[in-house]
Formats: sequence, C-alpha cells, structure tokens
Amino acid sequence: MRTLLKLPNKIKREFMQIIDKDYINNKLKKRNGKCKKCGECCKGCINLDKKTNLCKVYKKRPALCYKEFPLDKLDQKIWNVKNCGYYFDR
Repeated sequence: MRTLLKLPNKIKREFMQIIDKDYINNKLKKRNGKCKKCGECCKGCINLDKKTNLCKVYKKRPALCYKEFPLDKLDQKIWNVKNCGYYFDR
C-alpha cells in the first residue's frame, strides 16, 4: 500500500513547490530538528551510494530532496523514514 502512495505524494510536493511556495513554507515552519545525513529518506533513490549513505549527485540535487523533505509526518510514514532527525510537533 505504501508503494502506491509514493508517486502521488511526490507529484503533489513537486506541484506545490511550483505553484504554492506558501504551502511549502508553512509546512516547513512546523518541522523541527535537522538532517542527520543518515540516508534513511533516500533509501529508495538510485542516486544514493549504499556504502556511504551519501548522495552521488549532492551538488545537483533538486531542493525537494534536501530542503523540503520531509514536509510532514505523512512523508515520513509513506517513505518509511523511521530514524529521521526531523520531527513534527503539530
């Protein structure tokens, strides 16, 4: 079931990034913590180096990958991110 939700979730985030920056900014205001660079949220990406848990295209990554993910608890649940440095109070 989670796999079926990934594509629509990604498309929604990319669409909102283009048409409604306020939506993205409001979501990010509710996010606390910081990235632990653990690669947990990237584990399904083809650009993740499995040995180092680092992105192979780090300097060319879209903002969606590193600045705007995860946007909320739903992102973490859908993408099965369990040990993220980001957390959401609200």
